Amino acid sequence: MNQSDIAGYLLQEEKRLSPFATKSSESLGRKFPIDPDPFRLEFARDNTRILHCRPFRRLKHKTQVFLSPDNDHICTRMEHVLHVSSIATVIGRCLRLNTDLIHAIAIGHDLGHAPFGHVGERKLNNLLVGKGVKDGFQHELHGLRVVDKLTHFGKGLNLTYEVRDGIMSHCGEKFEQKIKPDRTKDLHTLEKVKDRTSYPATLEGCLVRMVDRIAFLGRDLEDGIKAGLVKKKDIPKKIAKELGIENGKIIGSLVNDTITCSIDRDSIELSNEMFELMTLLRDFNYASIYLHPEVERKAHKAEMILEHLFFGILKILKETDYGKDTATVNQLTKDAPTIATLFNFIRNSNYTENTLDTRMVTDYIAGMTDAFAQRSYLQLFLPSPVI
Repeated sequence: MNQSDIAGYLLQEEKRLSPFATKSSESLGRKFPIDPDPFRLEFARDNTRILHCRPFRRLKHKTQVFLSPDNDHICTRMEHVLHVSSIATVIGRCLRLNTDLIHAIAIGHDLGHAPFGHVGERKLNNLLVGKGVKDGFQHELHGLRVVDKLTHFGKGLNLTYEVRDGIMSHCGEKFEQKIKPDRTKDLHTLEKVKDRTSYPATLEGCLVRMVDRIAFLGRDLEDGIKAGLVKKKDIPKKIAKELGIENGKIIGSLVNDTITCSIDRDSIELSNEMFELMTLLRDFNYASIYLHPEVERKAHKAEMILEHLFFGILKILKETDYGKDTATVNQLTKDAPTIATLFNFIRNSNYTENTLDTRMVTDYIAGMTDAFAQRSYLQLFLPSPVI
């Protein structure tokens, strides 16, 4: 079998997919066309591009729910996206969808998350709105900015339209019983989206959007029990009996229902009964875990770190003339070595004179891991010994 035979085989395999699936041969393409690969179709290539980019690697040190956990068995953002990919691929294969596209959207869907999870997102949004930036900060939209503009020294990953759309339309915090693709969207529409009202253009994107919450509900409950915030006996009896209290059982119940309700349909759906249970678990998690006083207390500290970094870095940009004042830069980096990363970032991001200071600072902070944000704060705002 030669290279052309392999490419032909892969395309032939796609013909077996559901009529609602997205074939790579029908993709709306990339911003910058590239030559075909003999061993991978286009969505599989996107998966590799995401897997090897730096923002993906940093997910292993970004918060899922619990800030900078010392326990290696508490879920991180990296583990979450891998869970989403695994679960969505199982469901997608049963629905005869394009698993290459599912996997690429899934591992890329949270690249736009700030340090400290949704706490960080909320704080950056409030800071930007306070500075008059109307659109604020939304991790889904920032995820598109990450893959389009902030990787590979400002060149982006040049992903296919369908993967880019799936990343910016995943909106994992909105709970819906039925998610239907918006097939009227195109390349130009994607560039104009400014909020979370947009739905994925593909059924594969809809599946990742649904699985995003399937993946975190049970795992967050499991971590909440491990952290001592919740006791098993506190879980509502209806959830424990009909959905389960172990993550594996919860995922299994939701996966089974999603497959059953979505077969041969141009939508991803849950039954009335399962959607009710899912909503009950979400409400329980919010009351008992996400808004737990201990979690909120640590969240307040994380918000303080980001606020100081935001205004401190804005000031540094002006004091150093955006890194052009080398004497001031050298003095700053002597006291705070992490700040050298800022100037490297600015130089390698293809910013123009029209780019807002707040945009540069937000791009930089949003890319930080929890640990790097903490280290930057310590070096910038706490004194170090003179000798």
